[in-house]
Amino acid sequence: MKRWVASVLMLAVGCTPLDVERRTERGPVLRTYVQESQLGERMPFASAAVDWPRLSLRFSTADVCRTEQHVEYTENLISTHSSPGAAGAVSSGGVLTGIGGFLVLGRTLFSNTPDRDGIDRDGHYGPSSRKVATTWGVVLLSVGVPALVAGLIQLHRGGETQETRKADEMVALREVPCHPEPADGVVELTGGKGEPPAPRPTENGVLVLDVEQVRASSFKGLKLDGAPVLLEEDDRARMELFRTCAVLLSAPVDLEALAVEAKRQPEKLRRKRDLVRACNTLPGAPTGPLLDALDSALSMGLREVPEAEPPPPSPVLPGTEL
Repeated sequence: MKRWVASVLMLAVGCTPLDVERRTERGPVLRTYVQESQLGERMPFASAAVDWPRLSLRFSTADVCRTEQHVEYTENLISTHSSPGAAGAVSSGGVLTGIGGFLVLGRTLFSNTPDRDGIDRDGHYGPSSRKVATTWGVVLLSVGVPALVAGLIQLHRGGETQETRKADEMVALREVPCHPEPADGVVELTGGKGEPPAPRPTENGVLVLDVEQVRASSFKGLKLDGAPVLLEEDDRARMELFRTCAVLLSAPVDLEALAVEAKRQPEKLRRKRDLVRACNTLPGAPTGPLLDALDSALSMGLREVPEAEPPPPSPVLPGTEL
């Protein structure tokens, strides 16, 4: 009988759900690696190189490859199991068990004489103090022991469990052309204002434009045999800078006009000087004469700025002369 009751109690407690709280902690890095994959069909690309006064556009077809940089590290999954009522069950069960055990074990301390002040309908005296204590002790033990056992089992089932596993995280992503091959075809300069320039064929995958051709053309993009050409950010910036410098450096240097502009619009002239300085990054760009003229005009404009005139003296009112 006792074993059956204990089994039922264990089963009931074992089926009691526990509250679970999970948290993840990152561990040390195991390794880093790069993963590369091709995204699709080949596309035309172009790179720009400058050797003043020529702009060389080199065309190729290439795959678009996605380069992913990954970090592999350990990850600790910590689960905290708890039962909110376990502590209360242990506390109340322990108190009831202690009182019940004292009443049962110490029943000899109570009188075994029937209660003669009370009598039932059948003429029997009331129960003795020992019998009442024993009865209450058994009842309290019947309630306290299961509660105590259930609370202890739930406390034993609680605690933390830790699971270590590998985790992977992508920390960088880049799409770049890969496996290039030279490509020949007819190049169209597109995206400009007015009539587009005539298409030009490449030679060994290269199209060379001189300063005069670039200055006379208006374009923002390229097409190779009708397909849009992709340029890296640096190559596009280099091509745009060549177009800007082709206009700036082809104009004659007029010192008098620059001096007048330095007086009227010095900020505009400073921006022009910054653009000319940027042209120095193009190999062979003849920026010296224009840059010297701009510096001279700006310095002269600063020296010739008139000083502020002092305010006129206040008129002397009659009768205030000293």
